Amino acid sequence: MSETYDVVVAGSGAAGLTAALAAATSGARTLVIESAAEIGGTSALSGGRVWLPANGTPENAGDSDELANRYLDQIFDTRYEPMIRTFVREARVMAAFVEKHSPHRFVVCPNYPDYHQDFAGATRGGRCFDVAPVDLNELVPQVWSVRQAPGYSPITHAEWERWRYPGGIDHSLLASRMARGIRTGGLGLVAALLDGAVRAGATVRTGTALTGVLTGVLTGVTGEGAATGGGVVQGGGAVSGVRVRTGEGERTIRASSVVLATGAFDATDELRHRLLPAGLGVSASAPSDTGIALTVADDLGLPVDNLSEGWWMPMARPEGDVVDGVPYPRGLVRERGVPRQIVVNREGRRFVDEAVPYNEFGKAMHRLGPGDEAYLIFDEGFRERYPLPGLTPDGPLPGHIATGADLATLAARIGVDADGLAATVERWNGFCAEGIDHDFHRGGNAYDDYYGDPWQEGNRCLGPIDRAPYYAMRVYSGVIGSKGGPVTDPAGRALTREGTPLPGLYAVGNAAAFWTRDGYPGPGATLAVGMTFGYLAGLDAAAVS
Repeated sequence: MSETYDVVVAGSGAAGLTAALAAATSGARTLVIESAAEIGGTSALSGGRVWLPANGTPENAGDSDELANRYLDQIFDTRYEPMIRTFVREARVMAAFVEKHSPHRFVVCPNYPDYHQDFAGATRGGRCFDVAPVDLNELVPQVWSVRQAPGYSPITHAEWERWRYPGGIDHSLLASRMARGIRTGGLGLVAALLDGAVRAGATVRTGTALTGVLTGVLTGVTGEGAATGGGVVQGGGAVSGVRVRTGEGERTIRASSVVLATGAFDATDELRHRLLPAGLGVSASAPSDTGIALTVADDLGLPVDNLSEGWWMPMARPEGDVVDGVPYPRGLVRERGVPRQIVVNREGRRFVDEAVPYNEFGKAMHRLGPGDEAYLIFDEGFRERYPLPGLTPDGPLPGHIATGADLATLAARIGVDADGLAATVERWNGFCAEGIDHDFHRGGNAYDDYYGDPWQEGNRCLGPIDRAPYYAMRVYSGVIGSKGGPVTDPAGRALTREGTPLPGLYAVGNAAAFWTRDGYPGPGATLAVGMTFGYLAGLDAAAVS
């Protein structure tokens, strides 16, 4: 054993770095290991927003633990009621801790509504928080190794609300920020958490992949002789270390606590196809999210749960977008609420309110028939005003977007029934003239309205498709993180099949068994849950180390 730490955190996303921050500030000798060459995992590729109910800000006035719990009980899995109650109670505590011990600053989004406006306890804003811009030059040098998503721009959410569309964006300001090292979003969040953890004393290493968690008594055995099977030292008992793979080979590190924050499993094609819904096409998890937490659980005989669920997202696949050399999709969030577009199946029929929250849109895609496909259909009026991944108002048309001088030509090029598409567009245009979507009620609630065109009178989400040429883009059923993993208690401690904690082992974020069922309450809920239980796990791990 060449090294000994109190706490080893596997994974450098927001959940893992929050755990490391909590452990290091509590005095624990803390090591963060990251399998990839860059830091931040899926968190760095995300929007970075965090959902914090009952947070006490003026913009959240009137909210309470009672209202938040009532809302979440309609969305999350009440088999895990203590997890829900703990999250509501501790999320704001975590946020205050992060602001005290890192340069991250939460910026409330007063107008960003919860995703289920018809549920009791929902709010029309004030629970979601954005990332205040951070200057990488003022942080520890390692922040320059944080991942950057394809198409990244250092825009704040408040700026997006003001600018919205390509013609209104201050491109010179954003270019200046990029050149000066100013960052926002998931990149900014991870950079700030990383700075806090490193300044608190945590060591962070990239290119260091967890391969197994060791339990039992270690007596100085090193290398290959230190473990058997999947990396478990014979004898059982508490956690005693980890086995890792580096560029120099396998090695063992002694630790009394290990926090699994290794992310989801959906970046592995085999696990995604075997465990998640049929028809799920793409993953926006970091390519390093390969499911090592499931391997650890299997090695140690621990129960897992929620393997068939994920955070669903419809996605586009622009040509040339890659992460770690792997093609990487982009989520479709804002594009689906604006006028002059619909989404149809291969019969040319709409199948959902296009503007619904992305998790609900993903569920609707799962209900399509075997082999069915979905396409975003839009016209020249859309292209001139609204954004779409990889598309500009003029210039060459990217390869992932088809076009036709008329709807029949477009339908033939994408393999969609021409008569069905023509009838659907005619019906849609009639709804737009009337101002009411009689089929799916698009624009009929606060969430839909938020993503509609704020400069359009009447229903902000409706607008005809009537200006040639016409366009189509394939919409893929995607996931931004699976939800299955080891079952934990409210302190993030991994539980045995007897329901007792395995001493020294924790699982947080998408590496854990998310007790959220198939639900998604609001913008930033994924990061909020991961960071809150990362915080609690880090505190507990430091206390027992």
